[in-house]
Amino acid sequence: MLEQPGFDFGRWNGGETRADGSIAMPYYDFSSQALELLRALPVVVFDWPAWKDTAEGRRLLADHEQVAQATPNQLARLSTTLRRADRFSEGTLAWAFETGLLTAIVRRAAAIHRSDSIEGERPLR
Repeated sequence: MLEQPGFDFGRWNGGETRADGSIAMPYYDFSSQALELLRALPVVVFDWPAWKDTAEGRRLLADHEQVAQATPNQLARLSTTLRRADRFSEGTLAWAFETGLLTAIVRRAAAIHRSDSIEGERPLR
C-alpha cells in the first residue's frame, strides 16, 4: 500500500496567519490509509526514549538495511518509538514515511510473517 502510485500519507495543515495576526498552529493531517497503517503497527511498553539513543536504536532508526534484518521485537520497538516520538515532535511519522523507514518496517514485518507462515514456527494470528 505504501508503495502504490498516488498513495497519500497525509499533509501539513495550519501555519497560516489569521486576520488578527495570530498564527494557526501547524499540524500533520494523516490520510485514512495512513491512520489504518498506524493502527496496525504494534505499540509496546518499554523505555523508548532511552532505547532510541542506544546503539541498536540509532542503527535501526538510521539504516534501512538494518531494519531489513530486524527481529519482531526490534520492529515493535521501532514502531513504538516512532509513534511516541510523534506525540512530542509532530511530524516524526511523516519523516519516517518520507525517508522510507515506515516502508522498511512494513516490508520486514511482511517478510517475517511470510517466513513464519511457510516454516510453521508460529501459528497465524
